[in-house]
Amino acid sequence: MLTFAHSTYFHDLLASFSAGVVIANIKGLVYASNQAASDLLGETAAALAEQATARSIIARTDKPRLLARFLAAPIKHGRKPEPIAFRYRHPDGTDRHLRLSASLLLENEKIFGILFEIDDMTEIYALHAREKAMLLGIHAAQQQRIESLGRFSLAVAHQIRNPLMVIGGFTGRLLRRHPQGDPDCDALSMILDGAKRLEAVVRAVSSYARKREAAPVMADPRDLAMRAMETARARTGCDAPFVLESSVGLARIDAALAVEALAEILANALEALAACGNPQAAVAVSCRREADGSLRFAVADQGPGISEDIRPFVFDPFFTTKAVGVGMGLAIAKRDAEELGGSLSLGPGPDGGCLAVLLLADATSG
Repeated sequence: MLTFAHSTYFHDLLASFSAGVVIANIKGLVYASNQAASDLLGETAAALAEQATARSIIARTDKPRLLARFLAAPIKHGRKPEPIAFRYRHPDGTDRHLRLSASLLLENEKIFGILFEIDDMTEIYALHAREKAMLLGIHAAQQQRIESLGRFSLAVAHQIRNPLMVIGGFTGRLLRRHPQGDPDCDALSMILDGAKRLEAVVRAVSSYARKREAAPVMADPRDLAMRAMETARARTGCDAPFVLESSVGLARIDAALAVEALAEILANALEALAACGNPQAAVAVSCRREADGSLRFAVADQGPGISEDIRPFVFDPFFTTKAVGVGMGLAIAKRDAEELGGSLSLGPGPDGGCLAVLLLADATSG
């Protein structure tokens, strides 16, 4: 092998590689390298053959211990190491991102050397950095636009709320002054109902647009589900048998946002059951902890379910299938879930109806 290593053909072969190539014997001494390796490491072929150079190269990386273990693996343990990547401070003062892999050179099933391949990943890292900066810029612009729209929505809601209160208040007074059976009562009742519906829209828009910082506290998920069900019953005026299963202990979570999200989901379930007219149909809530520590609330109802043609739109603001409805409940629930570092999804239940899965991050798991 040594005769071959000193041949012109061997050195021409090394020079043909675009990647840096360094070949060492089983004692770790370098006896061959190509120009690409010298350019990448900033050391001459003669310098690479010296042990002191290897120590200085290791010291210039951001992962010296990892690189030392990589180099020792084939020499001390006779095994091929997994490729590694590291940042390297070139002697010219620039930082480069290099990827290092190794292959064992065998003769008669015995290791006689190690071939190290060095690839320059600097441009790829630079491209990723540019893409990340671009995505962060787009995200920042989107967030700024969302916040601007939120402020605009709150301002419009505030301007509508004030005259709306006047309309609703005076209409109610006029209605109370008219005797029952007066023909004007029907018109006044329609005005009052319209004012209440518009007030519900304003309230939903304000809740959706208002940005709130999460305030995690230690809470029992079972208690949160019960509070959410009470809220859903009071809001909808509907009721149904309630089955709750939870073996999760205390979790650190924003209780207010969690209850609001669950209440919107449960209100949707109660209204679905009321529409199908089955008094025996129940709402079941289960809570368990996922492998990553997050909380999984599953809300299953025995209602008519969600048809495939409307499922893509159920989280859109103001989307509703009810003749009279605001259509903001599920949009608010999804927004709350995302603010809590989680997600919300809807699909068919295992026994029919609808299954809503609310995933919420537990701050104690971070």
